[in-house]
Amino acid sequence: MRIAMIGAGGFADRHLRALRRLGGIELVGHVARTSSSAESAAAQWGGNAYTTCDELLEKEKPEAVWITVPPGRHGAIEESLIGAGIPFFVEKPLAADRDTPERIHTLLEEHDVIAAVGYHWRALDTLPSVREVLRDNGAQMVIATWFGNTPPPPWWHKQRDSGGQIVEQATHVIDIARHLVGEATVTAASSVPYKSRQYSEVDVSGASMATLAFRSGAIGTVTATCVLSRTTNVGVEFVCDGMHITLRQDSVVFDSQVERRELRTQNDPIVAEDRAFIDAVEAHDPGKVYCDYRDALTTHRLTMDILDKSSD
Repeated sequence: MRIAMIGAGGFADRHLRALRRLGGIELVGHVARTSSSAESAAAQWGGNAYTTCDELLEKEKPEAVWITVPPGRHGAIEESLIGAGIPFFVEKPLAADRDTPERIHTLLEEHDVIAAVGYHWRALDTLPSVREVLRDNGAQMVIATWFGNTPPPPWWHKQRDSGGQIVEQATHVIDIARHLVGEATVTAASSVPYKSRQYSEVDVSGASMATLAFRSGAIGTVTATCVLSRTTNVGVEFVCDGMHITLRQDSVVFDSQVERRELRTQNDPIVAEDRAFIDAVEAHDPGKVYCDYRDALTTHRLTMDILDKSSD
């Protein structure tokens, strides 16, 4: 399969490492904002360097494309790919705003293009065990947490470019909560301005919290902060009848009166989601992906609802 990568940052490298492990891939091109970044990626991974998506599509004719750009750069890229009928895998979040992914979703509904989204927690090999327990013993309370430091890229520090921590980071734990428990609405939310000596000219919130009401009857909280010196707590807890489940990327713990059982994550979820997307493209079966654009848009709407509620 002839593929291309749009974006040349850390997540592009993660996907390229995963794709190299999978094999059967011909990497034909890289697109980056600067020619030096595109050329550096091409020198490391192979393929040709471009600074525009349209030039890539004209010269290389890829069969599938990965998009790993900052949230504020979404829109025209997806529109070009949809217009050319090329399947794409796009990293979360879908955008830094509310309107852009709604527009892209409408275009996808009008065209027969497969679009997968990188909510890689869905590909964790521990998830089936969590799903099985929750099916028999539904969650009554959900606690989603992302406590960490401020990522260094300058675009992350600006609300218009990143969407802020709820949209750019905590979206992972929000997504997995709704994926496992069901749809939810925001009942309350608040945030405080960024206050840290580490960076100046930051306009994203430094700490945010929200309460959720799930259709299943469960209640939930989302808490996030980016002012710590390191990541200390990222995960989702599910409180059930007599059972406390703690899900993190590297493990899941089931804690009850009967036992305390821990399962360690054995797979690489990036490899798993890339494999699923390739399978979907080859079979022209969008049902093979872990998360499609429509489903991801529901999570994005929820994160934007939190932002809107916190500014009321």
